[in-house]
Amino acid sequence: MKRMDIALRISGVSVTAVLVALVTVFSSGQETTKKLPRLRGRCQVCHRTEAAQWAESRHAKAWVSETFAQSTNNRTQKDCLSCHAPEKILVTGWGKDPVLRADDREHGIDCVACHEDADGAHHGTLGTQTEDHPVVKNEKFGSVEMCGTCHAKFGTVDELKASQWASDPKACVTCHMPEEKRPIAISASGPTPVRSAHAHDFRGAEPKMFQEGIDVDLKVEGNILMVTLVSKKVGHNFPTGAPFVIALVDVKVQDGGQTVLTHQTLFADDRDRGGQDTRLKPHETRTIKVNLQGKKGEATVRILHKYLRELPDDKATVLWEGKIPVG
Repeated sequence: MKRMDIALRISGVSVTAVLVALVTVFSSGQETTKKLPRLRGRCQVCHRTEAAQWAESRHAKAWVSETFAQSTNNRTQKDCLSCHAPEKILVTGWGKDPVLRADDREHGIDCVACHEDADGAHHGTLGTQTEDHPVVKNEKFGSVEMCGTCHAKFGTVDELKASQWASDPKACVTCHMPEEKRPIAISASGPTPVRSAHAHDFRGAEPKMFQEGIDVDLKVEGNILMVTLVSKKVGHNFPTGAPFVIALVDVKVQDGGQTVLTHQTLFADDRDRGGQDTRLKPHETRTIKVNLQGKKGEATVRILHKYLRELPDDKATVLWEGKIPVG
């Protein structure tokens, strides 16, 4: 519990160099040992679980990800940059364009960007006081208004407001930062008491979350394979975000080890390309009918997600996979 890597205390170490601390963290009541990065504000010293979860999230990779570099012409598309390495949004104000920070951009959307105000006080919904830094109780923290500072840019918040979750001011956090029971900090005297806290891995387009929010059913009727998707717990379109974010229903029929039929149906907002918005809407049920053309064997159906349209299929995230005999 009290293990601290000496590297944490060495000044002048480049923040890009290594993950510097091996420490005990808590998640859903379980203890694990993880490597933590040295963060602005050194939040990882006490808030180890949050730092460990964040380090594996897309928030942490917002600036350094390959897809971000490709979609912004190697980070030269200025209107996209500030949300991927913002200065303190409590200073610029929720709902306003953040300011791109000058330093430590490789940490993407970090703790300070969301939690710290101009006076160095840290905001949260409970306002639990500590001697380590000023704390401000902010009941609007984690609200749709706050998340919408960046996530409203491509319509995600408008999509939410058209769904059954429109009246929930914390709808984003409810799904993407679910509650768990654990200490929120570790001080010199040990961990704080176990209490409700929000996960900081910022769940997004990954298999577990997709399968919690969308049901997929496979059925064969005659010469038609029917793939039915039901959006039951998703408060925005699937996929959501910029137009270059897409999803695919990918079908491959194999017979005796040979591929005899392939099919893909695109889910994307193609209105800027002269096409249509074919994304799955909240509460929508959609059935895709694939003509099997008399082929026999086994159909493998996958739901693929791509943060960049041009990515090859083998770099897509497989959100769901199922098999069914055909013919």
